[in-house]
Amino acid sequence: MSENKEDLKDYYYVLGVRPGVSQEQLQFAYQELYDKFGPHITVKQQDPESMIKAFKDITEAWEILGDPDKRAEYDKTHLPLLEKSNLRNLWGKVAGFNTAKTAEPQKHRDDPPDTRAVVEITLRESIKGCRKPIKVEDNLPCQNCVGKKPVDRTKCGSCRGAGIVRADRVEEVDITPGVHDRQELRLAKRGKMDGRSQRYGDLVIELQVAPHPYFSVMGKDVSCALPVTVYEAVLGGEIEAPTPTGRVTLKIQPLTQNKKVYRLKGLGLGLGVDRGDLLISVDVMLPSQLHADEVELFRKLLNVSSQPNPRAEIFARLTALITQQGNNNNGPTNSNTNPTANTRPTQPGY
Repeated sequence: MSENKEDLKDYYYVLGVRPGVSQEQLQFAYQELYDKFGPHITVKQQDPESMIKAFKDITEAWEILGDPDKRAEYDKTHLPLLEKSNLRNLWGKVAGFNTAKTAEPQKHRDDPPDTRAVVEITLRESIKGCRKPIKVEDNLPCQNCVGKKPVDRTKCGSCRGAGIVRADRVEEVDITPGVHDRQELRLAKRGKMDGRSQRYGDLVIELQVAPHPYFSVMGKDVSCALPVTVYEAVLGGEIEAPTPTGRVTLKIQPLTQNKKVYRLKGLGLGLGVDRGDLLISVDVMLPSQLHADEVELFRKLLNVSSQPNPRAEIFARLTALITQQGNNNNGPTNSNTNPTANTRPTQPGY
């Protein structure tokens, strides 16, 4: 890992835990953040670019701290530098993705005003590009009054002396591939005619990517949830995964955990180095039914499994809590409850 201070990220701070916590606590913290920032969350009322930036940092933190070997290396190389550099506020700055718009050309007092329009496009159109007709409510010169004196224009029934009439025209706009949600396109001198300066203003188009029934758009990134079987998650392998423009082959790692996120570079919105990614969240599907042979195989796996009891730490912490509370009491407390045979504790204290 790099030790450049500019590359430092406090992954423990990202997940909201202290260094030294157990892997189970780390996984619990990641799960909570996933529920708030994951691809299944609708970000219509929130800033999508900040949401996806936060989700990227959360995923990156879990990829490092969720792996015991990577976590050990991180603790050895990064933690001492973090303690010296006091970078606890680093993630807040990184997650606050800069959403400032590109600087607009400087306007002068006598320049005609811009004409603004909102155009909705599909996710596929944002990636592939398209051509869209845009209706512009324009002020056009009155053909009946061209060359006439102002006093003579007052008799015109079309413009009533203004010399201009309101009329709609259609501008065919080519939307280039790689545009993203809320991006603005400026088309010079294709806006509305300014009656004062007798010049055309610019047409400014704000693009809105329409909601997709399967994919979610967050800034320049696209995300989706992909169901996989429990066998594919355990054994790994190559499976087909959808993208907004077609199918790709996704390599699933062995022992892939539920809700693990695979990041496919460059399959999002945008162009070149600024293009976003496709984030695929794995949804491990348990079988809805099992044949007798399958049940028997699962029982054999249970007997030979080396996986520890995932609930052991929970009971240990609860037992320690009860012990601590008991030590804080002045005397014993009588209980009127009698545990039944089905609810008796499996270990002292809990």
